[in-house]
Amino acid sequence: MQLTQQPKITQSLVMTAQLQQAIRILQLSTPDLAAEIERAFLENPLLEMEEGDDAPAQETPLAYDEGRERAEDAFAAAYDADDPYESETRAERTHADFAAPVALSLEEELLREVDVRFTDHAEKAIAVFLVGSLDARGYLVVSLSEVARATGADEGTVERVLRVLQGFEPPGIAARDLAECMRLQAERAGLYEGILRAVIERHLRAVAEGRYREIARVEGATLAEVQMAVDILRSFAPKPGSGYGAEPPAYIRADVRLVRVDGRMEVTVCEGGLPRLRVSRLYQRAAEMDAETRGYIAQRIYAARAFIRSIEQRGETLRRVAEELVRRQADFVAHGDAALRPLTMQTVAAALGMHESTVSRAVANKYIDLPRGLVPLKSFFSSAVGTETAAHSAGEVRAAIGAIIAAEDAAKPLSDAYIAEMLAARGISAARRTVMKYREQLGIPSSAKRRRY
Repeated sequence: MQLTQQPKITQSLVMTAQLQQAIRILQLSTPDLAAEIERAFLENPLLEMEEGDDAPAQETPLAYDEGRERAEDAFAAAYDADDPYESETRAERTHADFAAPVALSLEEELLREVDVRFTDHAEKAIAVFLVGSLDARGYLVVSLSEVARATGADEGTVERVLRVLQGFEPPGIAARDLAECMRLQAERAGLYEGILRAVIERHLRAVAEGRYREIARVEGATLAEVQMAVDILRSFAPKPGSGYGAEPPAYIRADVRLVRVDGRMEVTVCEGGLPRLRVSRLYQRAAEMDAETRGYIAQRIYAARAFIRSIEQRGETLRRVAEELVRRQADFVAHGDAALRPLTMQTVAAALGMHESTVSRAVANKYIDLPRGLVPLKSFFSSAVGTETAAHSAGEVRAAIGAIIAAEDAAKPLSDAYIAEMLAARGISAARRTVMKYREQLGIPSSAKRRRY
């Protein structure tokens, strides 16, 4: 077998580092972009950040003196020979820092209360052990005998301390099972009697399965009384400790804003909270430095320019996509989900001369500030339901289903099949399983669980 070499020409798509950076920055939300700017500022000594009102008001982005631009290009030319952008950005922005709220865990909250309520050292030690034995739901997961053995106390003392602990906030804390959790909350509300007491003690499983008639028959009560007891029961927290220890709330900031200018609506990109970047003047003293340092400065200048340019391109792309979405979904902007029309990313991409993936990255994790509130940009897109000649958006169908169920007779709730027939009468073609899917997305239970007695 003879080995030979022969030339072969092939084509392949190669993503440069600058293109990868532009793609990554495009899909960042405004808070994430601010963090990325902070990171780039710390890594690149040729980037300078301006905050506050230090810069003159008359300066505008891309406003640089010609001499400085020529000097910068002299160093960056070797790395940026094909760069069509000749000027740098000098965006004057303010940077807002938001203090995260301090949230105590369930254990910390309870231990604070223990310090106040217990003066006896032995009882306090038992209470601390009990608090440490609660799970994330707020339930006690060890037996009283185990607690007594671990603390060297008798079970009577442990149970007395537990009763005090069960009087702490939130109601239902330190229960040993669901029935006890419900009982503690009912007692706290002064309602632990009659049919509610019977339901908590004997019929929790039947409530979960919706067997109200069986409960009424066994307890000799009316369906209306059982329904009222279940309504009260559902107002209690089955996991009283679940509200603690969660991640701190994430604040949503608008990436795009729809504003009225001279009587017409305009889309603006929200950049007011972003740090302002410019290229440092350090390179102007490079003639005094050795060749290696000058080469490093040239690389850093090019990286700084590419980063600033990627931010500019992100803003321009985001603005164009948002303008197209607002233009195509004007009724949705004004009236909400009921007026949403079918629209795909492919349609928007074709109209703007972009790739569909570019539109997807532009709207990812981003919000627009409309006159009626913050709305995700992705909510402007909706699949079509029905035929090509009579297509309706998924949001429109969901809104119609929600309106039909809201107007139904609670004693005779409508089935999914009947709702599908009502939609068909309105010109909306949707199968029963489609109605069920959208009903569940709205968080609405089935007709059997919606029935009121």
